[in-house]
Amino acid sequence: MSLAANFALGFTGAAALGGAVAIGWLAPGEPQVQSLAVARHAQPADTAALERPGADLPRAVDQLAAQLPAAKPDPEQQPTMVVVRRPVRSPPPGPTVMAAAPMHDAGLVFRAQTAAIVRQGDHLAVLLAAGEGRPARLLKVGELFDDRWRLTALTMDEAVLGDGVSQERVPLFGNPAGAAGRVQ
Repeated sequence: MSLAANFALGFTGAAALGGAVAIGWLAPGEPQVQSLAVARHAQPADTAALERPGADLPRAVDQLAAQLPAAKPDPEQQPTMVVVRRPVRSPPPGPTVMAAAPMHDAGLVFRAQTAAIVRQGDHLAVLLAAGEGRPARLLKVGELFDDRWRLTALTMDEAVLGDGVSQERVPLFGNPAGAAGRVQ
């Protein structure tokens, strides 16, 4: 090709690129629509329960809505508390071998039960999915997760469980389960 042809092709390409940039600058298109994105963490041990992400979220929210009080209780009504004590039986005579209680990793259990992070005004809460005889519930910072661990801090990516002696950081959505660790 001649020098003039190369120059003409280069000028045409530069003009086309400049025109595309000018069109993009002057007419950028429609603004993006904001959407709500909910990440769901599937339970790795139960592959039969895998379903479309977020498919059980409406059911969990409906169950949670049924548990929330509709109105403030009347301060004049005092709740009735019934305490049932079972008789203590003495162990049978002879040597007994006590089996060690099975230990569970609270971080893995918490991560498996976490369905979503819910923003309530300026506070965050965790929506724990229903399963194995337990209803869905909303866990706020400061509330007990199980009989030992309490949710002490929460961000959109990580929860911190504490038992008064130690803390366990639990990465939630998108982080590997092996990244969880105890903080002394």
